[in-house]
Amino acid sequence: MFNVFISVSALLLSVFILLVGHGLQLTLAPLMALDLGWSTSLIGYTGSAYFLGFVIGCLTVPRLVSRVGHVRVFTVLAASATSALLLLGLFDRFEVWMVARLTTGWAMAGIYMVIESWLNERTTMENRGLILSVYTTLTLASMCFGQLLIGVGLENLQLILLAAILLSLGMIPVGLTSSPVPTPIPKVGFQLKEVYKGAHIAVGGAIVGGLVTSGFWVLGPIVAAGYNLTPGQVGIFLSVTLLGGALTQLPVGRLSDHYDRRLVLASLTGTGAVVCLLAIWFSNTDPLLLYLFMFLFGGTTFPIYAISLAHANDHTSLPLIETGSVVLMLHSLGSVIGPVVIALFIQSDKAGLFIFSALALLAFSVWSVWRLMTHKAPRHHFEPFPDMPKTTHEIMAIHEPDPEAGNDNAVEKKSDD
Repeated sequence: MFNVFISVSALLLSVFILLVGHGLQLTLAPLMALDLGWSTSLIGYTGSAYFLGFVIGCLTVPRLVSRVGHVRVFTVLAASATSALLLLGLFDRFEVWMVARLTTGWAMAGIYMVIESWLNERTTMENRGLILSVYTTLTLASMCFGQLLIGVGLENLQLILLAAILLSLGMIPVGLTSSPVPTPIPKVGFQLKEVYKGAHIAVGGAIVGGLVTSGFWVLGPIVAAGYNLTPGQVGIFLSVTLLGGALTQLPVGRLSDHYDRRLVLASLTGTGAVVCLLAIWFSNTDPLLLYLFMFLFGGTTFPIYAISLAHANDHTSLPLIETGSVVLMLHSLGSVIGPVVIALFIQSDKAGLFIFSALALLAFSVWSVWRLMTHKAPRHHFEPFPDMPKTTHEIMAIHEPDPEAGNDNAVEKKSDD
């Protein structure tokens, strides 16, 4: 087992360094825009540009990898992300920021794809679950650490430089690795009609999850600033949200293995709506109470994507990687729209994130209950809940079950394809 970690250590080290820098710049960008006097709507547009770039990256990077290889593409992407970040410190023009954020999203999608493709190639069925768990934990820990760096006492431009340094340093382990280069990233079909036909709620859940969580990713620092939190408290505000999502994802996922996932989604989003309503009424009283609400917000909204993915996989005969590409793209579509809409709510009320989220989550919960009561949903292609981060469709390949491993469900799924 030790040899397994040695073989992927360079990749995991790159993941950690890169995502510390990425977590820092995700928090820093909206705060810098706020200091420039930009409206919440403009900040929301820059966030939407990031997620649009992420979608474009998922669609275009596989072709680049097939042409010039993993290492060269990884280097180009990391350099592009670093350059885009530095542009934020050099210019205060909205148009430049839109291009920079779009480039960052494109580059980060590609970086995730290259690393996950490499991990998939270096793992086997015997150790894949362990490696995936380490990768998931490392992703969370590095993002949390990067967000906490907001409170170290440096000025915005210094933090920009620090994040750029981290992104650049993240290239070194992969650039120096002697691991064999993996095969090209496969092109994945986008079977929306097939997924929608089999799992309406999965489609709706993916979109709603993107709408709500993108507001946190893009405008979370703005929300925290609206509650007069210090830079250090902003980092805690963001980190406890991620922690809440991380701690609840696996228990909620395992629960959905034993009960109708639609019921779990309805309960999860209904609880999330209640949390948001409580946050609207009580979050002004104490920062600790606000942290608690954000912990619960993360715990009830972040698992929506993974449960929707599992539900979609239960009701289609497609491989997980193709089902996952549809769920991911729909989630990303919601993430493109979410920041713009939530920004309008925040302009009217500092609790706008909670107001919009309560409305969206409650509407989805009610619709899910209606579907639950009027439509039966036998899980013909059941697979256990896939505990994985929301990155790119390549992460689905790491989790893809082996049909030769003797799993009855996998054999059934293969025979149905």
